[in-house]
Amino acid sequence: MDGDTKVYAFGDIEVRLTSNELGVYTAIHAANTSREPASFSITVRVTGPSGYEVQMKRDFPHVLPGDAGREAGLLIDQDERPVPDDPAATLVSFEQTRG
Repeated sequence: MDGDTKVYAFGDIEVRLTSNELGVYTAIHAANTSREPASFSITVRVTGPSGYEVQMKRDFPHVLPGDAGREAGLLIDQDERPVPDDPAATLVSFEQTRG
């Protein structure tokens, strides 16, 4: 089962979800649109039917203006719930600080 990529936008944060047989490949892209360096702390929840729920927390320190923090990983439900064909993303928390 390789699913289509779904894209969610939360302001300057983009989350891409792609299901596969092992879990949901999740990519976070956080753009720094300010005029000075910034650090970001982001938590995203990925959910699906049958109770699939996994959180991904990432910190992006010192992102330069016009650049972006990027990270991706495979999220696997620890309770071994079935991987959703149509996962959904929710932004749980976002913190931006200077520097």
